[in-house]
Amino acid sequence: MLARLVLMHNARIEAERSNENAVPVKTADIADKVVIHSISTIGDYHQIHDKGEYGMKKSVLLAVLALSLASVAMADETNNPVGSIELVAPTRNGQAESGGCCACPADPIVTGDAYIGATNRYMFRGLQLNAPGSFNVQGGVDLTYRAFTLSYWTNSQNRFSGYRKAKVTENDIILDYAIPYTLQINKDLIVKFNVGTQYFSLDAWEDTNEFYFKAATDPGKLPVDLALQVYWDNLEAKRAGLYYTLSASHKFDIVHKLFDANVGALVSFNQRNNNAISASPGDGSDPRDGGYNGWHDYELTATLNYTPTANITISPSYQFSDAISGKAHDIAGVSQKSTFAIKAMFSF
Repeated sequence: MLARLVLMHNARIEAERSNENAVPVKTADIADKVVIHSISTIGDYHQIHDKGEYGMKKSVLLAVLALSLASVAMADETNNPVGSIELVAPTRNGQAESGGCCACPADPIVTGDAYIGATNRYMFRGLQLNAPGSFNVQGGVDLTYRAFTLSYWTNSQNRFSGYRKAKVTENDIILDYAIPYTLQINKDLIVKFNVGTQYFSLDAWEDTNEFYFKAATDPGKLPVDLALQVYWDNLEAKRAGLYYTLSASHKFDIVHKLFDANVGALVSFNQRNNNAISASPGDGSDPRDGGYNGWHDYELTATLNYTPTANITISPSYQFSDAISGKAHDIAGVSQKSTFAIKAMFSF
């Protein structure tokens, strides 16, 4: 027992001497050692309990750590932030939130709009859906609460004379969700995402439904606003049922808060989407097969917005559209069209 006490006393004296001669350790060095020790501990745990996932998890952790340290080193060397692509969670008053919809106001209310308009043609994906000699009255309502928007849209085909002067040909219900995360590539290039579903109740064809995904740049941040949308028919399509659009637009003031204009362009690609071809395809196939895979149509638009009050906007517009490919013309039935329209909207 006495020998053990002597050994412990000698060990304590040696430890004190070592501490007196030790080189001071920086806080950053301690932090690095703690991080490395934590990673090693996690790796050891998974190696014991789950050998199959150990290597992958440890590699990912080490890779993330290495990239983080490299980014910090580069930032220190240049004294400038390092550019990166970052998934950003929305904040409220500059503070990130632990739950709920980060992009929503503290006291959310329902906002929306109601609108009605008239057009000489009902154009959808390059196809004219109203009968020759008729015009269309279109209207709808949008209601937004937090990240959700519920919309109703309708089209009425009208004639100045003859049988059934007015006939409702379509009623749509749309539910949209604004994903509360953005992809920030730099201070101006910020990408926002939406997902949703649209149900088509049709007079002359089978009712159907499409799911969609949208990625769009934050409006006004770039000289040209860009948007990519993907649609998938999940009810009537027999094949892929996919349809893609890529659009670009630019808005500019004419008279501040009174007149502004918007010009835009869109191109589309059809991947056997049954809603992008006519009811009687040019090749005689079942329209639910979607006709073909290939470039579909392009659209050029110009809109003038007149805002006499904060809640009312009147918008005349013009659209020119035509087929991009021979398949779009011969099979889908897309042809050159000019469309004139006017719309009045009340926002609340």
